[in-house]
Amino acid sequence: MSYDPRKTSGHDCPPPPEDPADQPHEPQETECQDPPPGPEAPPLDPPAPCPDSTCDCPKKPPASANCLQDLIDDQAKQVTVAEEAGKFKAELDGILKQANTAVQAYTRARYDELIKLWLDEDKEIVDLIRKVVCAVPCWRCVIECYICPLLNELHYSEERLYGDGTLYSAVHNLYDLRYWRERDLDAKQRTLDRIKAVLAAWQDPYTTITNAINTGNKTLITKIKKSFESDPAKAVYDLFFVLIPMHLAIAPPATTSGLTTGIGKVYTVFCECDKGTSDVCCGPNVGPFSLRERLIGPQPYLIDPDLYFKIICCLVQHRYVSAKKAVANAKAAFNAVDNEIKRGKEQLDKGLKSFGTTATDAIPAGVKCCGSELDLGDQQSNDQKPTSRR
Repeated sequence: MSYDPRKTSGHDCPPPPEDPADQPHEPQETECQDPPPGPEAPPLDPPAPCPDSTCDCPKKPPASANCLQDLIDDQAKQVTVAEEAGKFKAELDGILKQANTAVQAYTRARYDELIKLWLDEDKEIVDLIRKVVCAVPCWRCVIECYICPLLNELHYSEERLYGDGTLYSAVHNLYDLRYWRERDLDAKQRTLDRIKAVLAAWQDPYTTITNAINTGNKTLITKIKKSFESDPAKAVYDLFFVLIPMHLAIAPPATTSGLTTGIGKVYTVFCECDKGTSDVCCGPNVGPFSLRERLIGPQPYLIDPDLYFKIICCLVQHRYVSAKKAVANAKAAFNAVDNEIKRGKEQLDKGLKSFGTTATDAIPAGVKCCGSELDLGDQQSNDQKPTSRR
């Protein structure tokens, strides 16, 4: 027996529609093709408001749990910040312990000893530069033609990753806001990581500088002396991108020590596209670092031992604390938006699944119609309305 849904059953029912609503399609016999990628997405405009009803609908106060949810989100942020504060105190205790150990090793006598070693190394490097430049008179072209382009490619990659760090000024949905928060958190985390790396470099300046002079630089000087004629390419790189930067990174400040390197600035200025942004209010640069600076990483340098704690305290008080708090707050803000997206998706999914029940329950039981108008005079209040009429 076949059933024709367009035939009436004899009751006073509405006639079947002449244009039935769409229904699911049957599977296609042909193989499906991948959809085209489509055009680039245009800027997203805010959604247009839904049109007002022509009916004289009752005004309802906004029914929302946002007031409680806002309190929950605020408390969640405070918990996140408090947890970070607890971890931060432990980190500060560790920094203080390391600084106390370092200042005991970095004595006046050892400082004077390192100054002498650095001055001797400076003279040796100046002599080495003269030999390499004489053996490879086109040393600058070697750098500009073969090494700088490689740095430029890294610079382009970084520009594509981060741009100039500017965040867009408008968001149009929660996903935009989450991405904004993610970008903001990433930038602040990178700042914090730089400051942590600088602080780590200053944990034991005596040992680090001693190893740089007596081991790393001395080994490199010997290597360059033996190879600059037989392997000029390697010598140029080792001299201008490793040895000189490391030697100058650990140098004493000329303004306070009165000591000036014999290395000309001409041997340090090339690859002009690679520029960092100095932040040296505490003395050590906390970046953003240039690519060349990142090749050797942050280093401690020869400062008067009496100034050691001044540098450490400045870095912690004026850079590390603020960067740490910024990351904690950015992380809490990101988590809040991320949780709001999860709640929104859950609300949408559940709302669609229960929409039939929700919609029928929303209609008052005492609805009366007069012509095409809705008579709400006998409308029951929500607390009197039956929960279901099925």
